[in-house]
Amino acid sequence: MHRILNISAFFCALGLLFSSTAMGFDIRKPVSKEVFLGYGQDSTLKNNDEEYVHFTAALDLSYPFAEAGMWRNFQFQLEPFLSFVASPGDNAEIGCVFFIKYTLPLNFPVKPYLRGGSGVILLTQETEEQSTLFNFASQMGYGLSCETKDIDIFVEYRNRHVSNASIKHPNDGLDSYIWLLGIRGLF
Repeated sequence: MHRILNISAFFCALGLLFSSTAMGFDIRKPVSKEVFLGYGQDSTLKNNDEEYVHFTAALDLSYPFAEAGMWRNFQFQLEPFLSFVASPGDNAEIGCVFFIKYTLPLNFPVKPYLRGGSGVILLTQETEEQSTLFNFASQMGYGLSCETKDIDIFVEYRNRHVSNASIKHPNDGLDSYIWLLGIRGLF
């Protein structure tokens, strides 16, 4: 999974680099804001019988690549987030991830989408897998958006890999799966 997430982050960065319209966005004026709440879990930690469990709150700020043409279904997204780590101890995560999102152009209220990206994350939970508190989070998300008259609702599944890019060893990483529920349109 780690390799897939690194490849997706690379292609997202490459897409940004070659999209001149994305480079011209005004960070103060996102076209939409989405709020997500989620649950994430990692496999059993080394030398610990508990799993790494976290509850996440995130705000996605979306910026379109283009209004028309080949890039109209792509968005650049900034996602600042805060997570409460419930297991193996009470701790927190805070960070910001940069995503490239692609929504399948269907003429139907329910639309599937993919997004991938990477960013920074600070972990207060000490684990044997990670030797640093400052790390990088690479993620790949698969979701459905349901458009209604007043709001849009999102259901998303993500794979997340957290590691320190071999800054210090050990660097086994934490691989989580995350379920998210989101909403857009009330703010």
